[in-house]
Amino acid sequence: MEKVFPADSLWEAGSKIVSSIPPAEEFGNAAITDVLLSFIILAFFVILIFFSREILTVIPSVFRSTFNLKNHYKIEEKLSLSNMRNVVFLVSLIYFPVIVTIMAGGYIQLRFGIYPPLFLILFFSILILLGIVKKLIFKLLSWLNRDKNTFTLLEKVGYNHIILATIVTFPSLLAQVVTNDYSGEIQIYAMIICILPVYILYLIRSSQIIIGQRYSHFFYILYLCGAEFLPIVLLVHFILSL
Repeated sequence: MEKVFPADSLWEAGSKIVSSIPPAEEFGNAAITDVLLSFIILAFFVILIFFSREILTVIPSVFRSTFNLKNHYKIEEKLSLSNMRNVVFLVSLIYFPVIVTIMAGGYIQLRFGIYPPLFLILFFSILILLGIVKKLIFKLLSWLNRDKNTFTLLEKVGYNHIILATIVTFPSLLAQVVTNDYSGEIQIYAMIICILPVYILYLIRSSQIIIGQRYSHFFYILYLCGAEFLPIVLLVHFILSL
């Protein structure tokens, strides 16, 4: 007589049953992500429209400051223009997380496993944190050297170059929207290539300001290490540790 075994005897006691996520659930998660991203992007463009007067007024002045250090001083001499520049700077801080999420949200989710809306919020928070750290560094340098004007100007010149970086990277966003032929990774590298010359120009401007105020070259090297390179190294280390 043949012995009949129960069906569950085909699996060992330590076996695991792996079940896949139903397609409907995956589709639902993707739909929620798209809705959140669409809402955030829409809110950003509303901000652009709301501050369009400030943006259109500040951009020509920032462009002129690219070619002449004196134009940086002219921006600070006009209080209304300086205040509008500060507003455009804050808009630029929102711009970078939004544009990176638009262009490379899928790549970031696959590479780092971060939910795109969460990445956008995290990226923006990191930028704000870095801004606070740099502001504290400038405050400390102003107090140690008893020279508020020089380090306040350095901070404001940094605002101008962040706005300039926003301008030079905007064509990358347009290329992604129009063609959509490039991967998210390539788009990120393209943005870095666009930003790098702006950052080098900022370092040149900062050296002109510091050396022009009769600080030593050794002090400028210390400034670069503490106020410029250290925050970037910490940011890169954080990204690589994800």
